[in-house]
Amino acid sequence: MRLFSVSRSNLPGLLVWGFGWTAMWLLSAQLGLSNLGLILVLTSAIAAIWLSVRITLVVSLIALMAFNWTFVPPLRTFTIDFHQDALLLLAMLVVNIIIASLMASLREKSRQSQVHADAVEALRSWSDRLRDAEDPRDLLPALQTLLEELSGRECALLALQNGLPSEDLASATAEHGVIDKEQRDALWHCLRSGQSLGPATGRYEELNDLYLPLRGRGTPYGAALISDALGRPFSQAVQAQALCDQMGIALERHHLLCQEQEARDQAQAQSVRNTLLAAISHDYRTPLATIMSAASLLEQQDERMSPAQRRQLARSIVDEADRLRRLTNNILQLARLDAVGTQISADWESAEEIIGSVVHRMRAHVDYPRLKTNVQPDLPLIRGDSLLLSQLLENLIDNAFKYGAPHSPIEVSASADQHLLTIAVSNKIEGMDAAQFEQFFLPFQRGNQAHATGVGIGLALCRAIARAHGGDLLVRNGDASVRFECLLPLGSQPQMKSEEMNSEERNSEEMHS
Repeated sequence: MRLFSVSRSNLPGLLVWGFGWTAMWLLSAQLGLSNLGLILVLTSAIAAIWLSVRITLVVSLIALMAFNWTFVPPLRTFTIDFHQDALLLLAMLVVNIIIASLMASLREKSRQSQVHADAVEALRSWSDRLRDAEDPRDLLPALQTLLEELSGRECALLALQNGLPSEDLASATAEHGVIDKEQRDALWHCLRSGQSLGPATGRYEELNDLYLPLRGRGTPYGAALISDALGRPFSQAVQAQALCDQMGIALERHHLLCQEQEARDQAQAQSVRNTLLAAISHDYRTPLATIMSAASLLEQQDERMSPAQRRQLARSIVDEADRLRRLTNNILQLARLDAVGTQISADWESAEEIIGSVVHRMRAHVDYPRLKTNVQPDLPLIRGDSLLLSQLLENLIDNAFKYGAPHSPIEVSASADQHLLTIAVSNKIEGMDAAQFEQFFLPFQRGNQAHATGVGIGLALCRAIARAHGGDLLVRNGDASVRFECLLPLGSQPQMKSEEMNSEERNSEEMHS
């Protein structure tokens, strides 16, 4: 295969010699000996572009002998009668040697330039792959393949999973390739020292293998092994080290990004905890103080109070305890729904019953005339958790009373089409752009109204409940109004017995009445 390749590479040069000899043969009658000699020199110079120095010298010597035999008198002999003919032949030989040497040097420089260009392109391509990789550790097998192609030998890698451990632990690294115990110890030494080991490195040159560190800007993050390097050096060792250094820098950058993200997550978690504790300590303090004050008055002044006063204090205790209940339930439900893999307890529920029970309960605590209902008759059943859906609607109504304009109506509506059940709460707002409500879907975000209370997780919990049911919670803007829509998907309705259907019809009639 090598001989065939060499002969093909030399073919253009041999063809040039063929054309040159044909030209000299055809022009021999019209041109003198010196002009024919110039054609020979020109042919040799052009052919040297493709022929090696050795082949050029051999072919040139043969060409000079043939030139002497064919064109130098006396013809058909190697005898030279005139000294100028001998000088011509000698000058032609020297010129051919100079041209062959220069062309060989030029080809070698061109080859080296191409090798350097290929190396730069390989480094650039490898750098792009590392830059685009989400985790550079996934490209460790690719680096092993590149080193094997570059060196022509078996290679192996040892890379740190995270930071550098205090001891050489196998669990702290990932290995690629076959590595024995002695090689593993050498890889660890190369990793910790950050210096190459083995033949032609100046360190442990008696080793049979070459060890290259995966150097980052700070510390190494691994090491590479190139086997059977003793007595068989390869010229691309610098290229191999550059590939390893790029991987080391990528591993270091990924490690720093992971540390940064971990620190950011910890700071965010700490901020959330601090915010939660501050909000809870603030929002629990007021109802607890009211409960303690009312209970203390009942205990100490019970005999001096009228029944109306005792009922008022008892109502204050009940209201503030209910406020604490809602606050605690919101916090616990949000924490539960935010957990990964949380499954809700779903069953077929009547949307009309859920809305009716929530509206009835809320009317006992808030301004009754302001709360309106507009429920489409014969709503389909919804598959979900009735407690969570009740809590969602209760939070939306409570939010409307907190942020709505005083004495403005609050409407609870429900409608359904073939695919979705929409439960909406709408009200007028003052002092706030309706678009600002979108940010309140984030936990611990509250309105800036002076009378606004609560931890600021009501809307975040509502959206979490809606999404846990496969739906979503959206906010619509209107003219000085805001409308929160809970969209819940409808599945295939279950078959209901006649008694259950009659019961549903009666509940619907009571709801609308």
